[in-house]
Amino acid sequence: MQPTKRNLAAFYRKSRRRHLLGSGGEFEASSIADLAFLLLIFFIVTSSFILRQGVFLSLPAKKSSSIQVDAKQIVQLTPEASGFAVDGERMSREKTAELLTRKNREISELIVVIYMRPTVAYDRLVDALSVAKESGVRRLSLKDGEDL
Repeated sequence: MQPTKRNLAAFYRKSRRRHLLGSGGEFEASSIADLAFLLLIFFIVTSSFILRQGVFLSLPAKKSSSIQVDAKQIVQLTPEASGFAVDGERMSREKTAELLTRKNREISELIVVIYMRPTVAYDRLVDALSVAKESGVRRLSLKDGEDL
């Protein structure tokens, strides 16, 4: 049987189809890798990030009025180079936290007034705010401590 033009065309079509389908041993992974990276970027961008714990302050409005408080409600806290001065008495961080925790349980609406001197490092103010937060104190006041 002599190959005809028609038989040759059919043969070439079948061989081309086999070639396009591949031998089954090869696999193109670049498109799947692209898809994986796109999904990774999508989930990173859309995921919610965990907020770091911090000290959040709600400041009074400009037109807020002054309030009257009992002197027993106020604790004066002055950060120092090492430790704190609470109502004039020098204490370590641990003792300050214990005292503020105890006073916060005893006195409702305890107010801690933090006096900050210009010569004391800023991290001591942050530490004072942290001690007050750990002790459960909800009301704080910041004052300039130059006149102390």
